[in-house]
Amino acid sequence: MTERVHGVVLVGDGNAATELLAAGINDFVIFDREVTRAVFDDARDTWTLAADDGEFCRGRIVISCESPFVPWIPDLFGRREFRGFAIHASMPETDFDPAGRRVAVIGPDSSAGELIDLMARSAATVKVFPLAPRRSVPRLGRTARFTRRRHIQVITSPIEEVTAAGVRTADGVHHDADAIVYGTGFAVRAGLPHDTLVGARGASIQQAWVDGAEPYLGVALHGFPNYFTVSGPDFGAAMRYVVECLQLMGRHSRIEVRHSAQCVFNERVHLRQPARHLDASAFDISSFGGADEDMYEGPATLTTADTCAQVRVLLAGHIEPIDGQYHWQGTVFDRLPMELVRARTLTLTVGEHSAPARITEETPQGTHSIAGVGAPPFPLQTFQLI
Repeated sequence: MTERVHGVVLVGDGNAATELLAAGINDFVIFDREVTRAVFDDARDTWTLAADDGEFCRGRIVISCESPFVPWIPDLFGRREFRGFAIHASMPETDFDPAGRRVAVIGPDSSAGELIDLMARSAATVKVFPLAPRRSVPRLGRTARFTRRRHIQVITSPIEEVTAAGVRTADGVHHDADAIVYGTGFAVRAGLPHDTLVGARGASIQQAWVDGAEPYLGVALHGFPNYFTVSGPDFGAAMRYVVECLQLMGRHSRIEVRHSAQCVFNERVHLRQPARHLDASAFDISSFGGADEDMYEGPATLTTADTCAQVRVLLAGHIEPIDGQYHWQGTVFDRLPMELVRARTLTLTVGEHSAPARITEETPQGTHSIAGVGAPPFPLQTFQLI
């Protein structure tokens, strides 16, 4: 029996369901368990979630309110000597009042960008210190006027040390500060098992992440298609971005932020909160098989001279313009006898249709990729091969 694949799986905070319903998205399920493993299936553009009690759930899209990340603060020289108020921008303290204070913002990520404008309204001064991967870029026009109006100063000299009373930069200047806000991104939680979050091509979150980075707009991760994190102080804004991603995705099966877009987002010095709407060009959107491909999902029979196995497959195919032949490929989901895995040639049969096939690889999820050239092992609805 084929397991049900939900449109959206919501993990963690059930309040996100209200945002989805308000946006007209009702094909979702709340997986109200502690997820111990989440694995993306490249062959089907779906996620499989496993819980600590043995339950599992499959979905095209995952919205997780349980972030694999924790706020990251670099071990700057002298950081622990600072005697003032220090916080990470993603965890603002309710009792922190910037009024009249000299505030230093180190490494302004997007979380800090949401706070800078607010703090500048009442703080004596707000000095922004870029920290890798974020870099200072010459700013003209409206940005320059914005910083002057809001008592915001961008310090271009690198940080040499944090002192008991502020920040000293490489040019020898000491910048007095009563409070430091670290906008220095996130790190993967210590002790998180490497198979907890596995994205495209079998890459774990530990392999894909760099300390100090942050998800694109706080919600999207390159290498983890159809997966969104929702955390931080502005829950409403995060859900708005997620809803826009789902609307952008439409009937396609896969959406993933581009690597270049995530890099630019992480290199940017954020002096204000990010744009209120998505940039569609920041995402790759695709469908399994594409609009011009024939598809089949269901039971099939895989045989060699001496071995036969009943399997479940997902197949897609099309005529390749380069050679004029029909190429098909897909996934075998059931465990296969080694005789079939090692066989040079196989026959795949769907109903009355059979075709030569070959196993091309075993995927990180334990399934097998299969492919063939010529008339496929499934009926074609649109045309007849001759």
